[in-house]
Amino acid sequence: MTIKHRFSQMKKNKGLVALISVIAAPFLILATGLAIDSGRAYLVKAKLFTAVDAAGIAAARAVSEGEDAARSAAAKMFTANLPNGYHESTTVSPTLSFGYDEFGNVSIDVSASAQVNTTFLGVFGYSTLNLNATAQTVRRPVDLVLVVDNTTSLRLGSIGDVTEDVIERSKDFISNFNENFDRVALVKYAYGGEVPVAFQSSRGHVRSDITSAIDAFNFGSWSNPQYTNASEGFYLALDSIRNVDNPANLKVIVFFTDGAPNTFSSEFDFTSTSTNYTGSIRSSDDPSGTPRGLWRHNAIATQLSGSGYQGSNIDDRIASLPDYYTPHNADATEFKVLNPDHPYRPVYQYSPASNSANDLFTRINRVARNLVEDMAEAARNEGIYVFTLGLGSALTSAAGPDNELGEDLLLRMANDPKLLDDADLADDYHADQLEGVYCHAEDEQALGPCFDEMLNVIIRLTL
Repeated sequence: MTIKHRFSQMKKNKGLVALISVIAAPFLILATGLAIDSGRAYLVKAKLFTAVDAAGIAAARAVSEGEDAARSAAAKMFTANLPNGYHESTTVSPTLSFGYDEFGNVSIDVSASAQVNTTFLGVFGYSTLNLNATAQTVRRPVDLVLVVDNTTSLRLGSIGDVTEDVIERSKDFISNFNENFDRVALVKYAYGGEVPVAFQSSRGHVRSDITSAIDAFNFGSWSNPQYTNASEGFYLALDSIRNVDNPANLKVIVFFTDGAPNTFSSEFDFTSTSTNYTGSIRSSDDPSGTPRGLWRHNAIATQLSGSGYQGSNIDDRIASLPDYYTPHNADATEFKVLNPDHPYRPVYQYSPASNSANDLFTRINRVARNLVEDMAEAARNEGIYVFTLGLGSALTSAAGPDNELGEDLLLRMANDPKLLDDADLADDYHADQLEGVYCHAEDEQALGPCFDEMLNVIIRLTL
């Protein structure tokens, strides 16, 4: 081949490459534009799906205040997750539709759309890409009992009078549940327990009845000291859920206190009389002391009438401890009082002839703690979530004859996974039981965030 021929061939090849480049250019631009614009569209669509899901959850949380409140909450959450202009997109506020069934379930369908302005594809007539997303959230009804400590320490404790904070935060918490399908009851306790507002037989509750009962809380005074009969308060909550008509699939007990249990109720056999008295007997948070009692188990701070109330001489009058927790049923055998085999707090029989007042004091304190933990475990085994909220420094300070932290007891009651973070408590976590939440509020300012933490978990459980 001559040099002239090779040169001619090279010119032909260059011309062919140029021709192919001209022909391929639009396709290369289209491919490049498709890659860039579709990549931006993918990012926007991912955010769109996230925003729609978040809007549905926000609506489910707010639907207790009505459909308008749910729509408003959904719109705010949608915008927070997908602001207008994200990657040059234009969004449309989500559309919500609501459905209700005879079981109290509320279905919330959310749909939304976004448009993405293109950069390269506009050359080919595609100036925007239209994106759509839908999601459905089902808000299940809940049967919930709020159990609130009404003891004196909330008025005159180490962090001052927090009674108004407890009242306001409790009312705020209750306001998040739907009056038409969420069933809510209220329990208060001190020496004994009361149910100011019981469950309705039908689904729903009357919020004004509950807020009025919360406003009427009486936290006592130094002249009328009140001790912490946590097991009585918890039992009333457990009994309420056990006996409710048409129970919801989701059942929750929210238990609030600012101190560890030191009082319990049962039917007691007295010396020198054939009469048995049912009431509450108390120790204290001190390492030792003299027990006092009896008070009514079904009232916040009321003495038994006549010889039933023995004051500081109760250790001389009680012939023995009962075998079981029996204030509501003399034949009950579900929860032990005597428990010599308890791994942490063994409880042995008491005899005034051979045991001191301090021996009885220690037994009472141990029973008070054992009972509420046993009741919480029974609740979890029956499919009831237990949430515990503790207020103040008393719960993080060792107290009682066994030098225990009240916070540890609340962690065990809730079966909070945080138990696993402490080598001494890890074995108390039950992986086969429902997990609840324990939240510690150091002071009254932390009460609101703690209630919100529990509310968020409860709402997620309803979805």
